[in-house]
Amino acid sequence: MAAAMAKPECTHQFHKDQDQELRSAIDHLKRFSFSDQEDERQAWEDVFECFGAQVEDVEMMRELQIHIRNAVSGEEVKRVWLRPSDTVARLCEATLCEAGQVLAESHRFIFQCQELQHHVTLRHAGLCHGDTVDLIRVPLEWQCVTASHDGTARIWHLESEQQRSAVERVNSSASRECTGLDLKSHGVLRHAVFSPCKTRLLTMSTGQGGVGQLWCANSFEHLCSLQGGALSATFSSNGDSLVGLDADGNARTWSAETGRTLHKMSSGIEDAEMHFAQFSHCGRLVVVGEDCCVQLWDSSTGELLNTLHGHEDVVKTAAVSSDGELLLTASADGTARLWSCKTGECLQVLEGHAKPLALCSFSPGRLQAVTASQDGLVKMWQLTEKKSVRSNTLGADCQVTAEYLFTLKADGGVVNSACFSPDGACLLVSDASETVKLLGAKLGELQLKFGGTHEDWVRAASFSDDGRLVATASYDGTAAVWDAATGQCVHALKGHDEAVASADVISS
Repeated sequence: MAAAMAKPECTHQFHKDQDQELRSAIDHLKRFSFSDQEDERQAWEDVFECFGAQVEDVEMMRELQIHIRNAVSGEEVKRVWLRPSDTVARLCEATLCEAGQVLAESHRFIFQCQELQHHVTLRHAGLCHGDTVDLIRVPLEWQCVTASHDGTARIWHLESEQQRSAVERVNSSASRECTGLDLKSHGVLRHAVFSPCKTRLLTMSTGQGGVGQLWCANSFEHLCSLQGGALSATFSSNGDSLVGLDADGNARTWSAETGRTLHKMSSGIEDAEMHFAQFSHCGRLVVVGEDCCVQLWDSSTGELLNTLHGHEDVVKTAAVSSDGELLLTASADGTARLWSCKTGECLQVLEGHAKPLALCSFSPGRLQAVTASQDGLVKMWQLTEKKSVRSNTLGADCQVTAEYLFTLKADGGVVNSACFSPDGACLLVSDASETVKLLGAKLGELQLKFGGTHEDWVRAASFSDDGRLVATASYDGTAAVWDAATGQCVHALKGHDEAVASADVISS
């Protein structure tokens, strides 16, 4: 066992007891009324809140020892020391840093019968010093779906040859032949993506005013088309339904089973134009951009819940935080706005871009947000939340603010895509170049470049659902799959006749 593992238990327990005693003392003092004056009581509450925050900061700096156990054999795999503020992704990295063969199997961590999500901190996962986490190793194969302007979607089986070792697969960067089927559509194919449950495949094409088609992800059999046509569509987080704009530009939700319309959403305002429709992470809300405003709809009833006003030009896109509490909107007026989904209140206007915004998103843990504009700049924002000592929920007693962190200037002044890694630690950016950049989400430092394969601009780049692979789609008619940890090209996918619009890689 490494020397770092030999930290004395008695020292950790001593500090833990001290922290608990200090917290108890603060709670005891809170019970006393120091004044009948509201302003003096508030002053004391602020003091207590400050003390409590300092104790929490000290606790977050102290390391925890976590026992990693093989879920099948019950044998201890490793003991790791981490801080409560570290994420489960960091726990995975510390556990498997010497394991190798990272693409050959999936590693899942189970605590108290629940799988730990990679972006969650150890503290929020409920892990304490001395706790045991079970490790499950699952053999994997990978699939990638690409959509091209040549009107076809292709499914690539990336690791189907069982005779090849994991090391051989990682080291091979040769182009691969498509071992699945070509799915042909009418017109230019703009997008193809697997459902979250990986049982269905959605393709979007420009033919007939906009067509959305659903396919079986296993047999590639055509299942149905989205009723009323579709200019855009995305799956709900559980994969049961889809939301987007139909061929007439109206917001709809569809059944992923039948393709039939569940709800059609219209404000009834004459000449109003809808620009996007998307689900919140939990699927409870549908967010619709209509001209300069944003509408929140109940996805189960199709009822309009709230309309948010404030932008001075068209709202181009929006994002809802993973907890469903916050909404971020990006507008052609050059600003983004942070809203409370619960109250509809605008919490802050995010300024700094010189031209219309093109995209925005939250990190998986809601700690950060990113905005990108036609001015060629990507801006990162740190979200902070100050709660009253009398409230633990987002509302009147809670203030959320966004603080500017850093700016990335895109090559050629064009931002094609920007997305967070599943653990929220990194940002993946494609611009007017053949190379994709991986940046640290806190400082903006360049960590990796994915290049040397494409011969034209990378149109889009995205992570696999576990964050270990990156898929890129290029105007040169090729796609590529990369190891997110090393930046090495794992597979170059050649076969399309025109630009590749999207690439989505999943484990199967």
